[in-house]
Amino acid sequence: MTKELELDKLFTHLRVSEPAFNEAQFLHSVNLALPKKRRISMAFESAITLVAVAISCGLIYHYFPALELLNQVPRQFMITPQALVLLGGAATALSGLIYWASEVDLEF
Repeated sequence: MTKELELDKLFTHLRVSEPAFNEAQFLHSVNLALPKKRRISMAFESAITLVAVAISCGLIYHYFPALELLNQVPRQFMITPQALVLLGGAATALSGLIYWASEVDLEF
């Protein structure tokens, strides 16, 4: 007998001997075979999150150089005519871009 015939006979035998499961039966049998997970309560999960937030806030407060950054903020601002023209041009360009984007049919 050739190997192909032996494999065909084996597969035929396995198809006949195994029961046919529909999708619901298969999923139910798989769920029964899986180990049960331990569920944690919503309060315990929230407590874990709050502890992690408290630790991270403490680390950020300890290591973040807030005073050094605040000292770099300028205490005086001088508005020059060039700055006004620059702001006006930027506002005009942004308004034109918004108008163009609303009128053009963009396809993604």
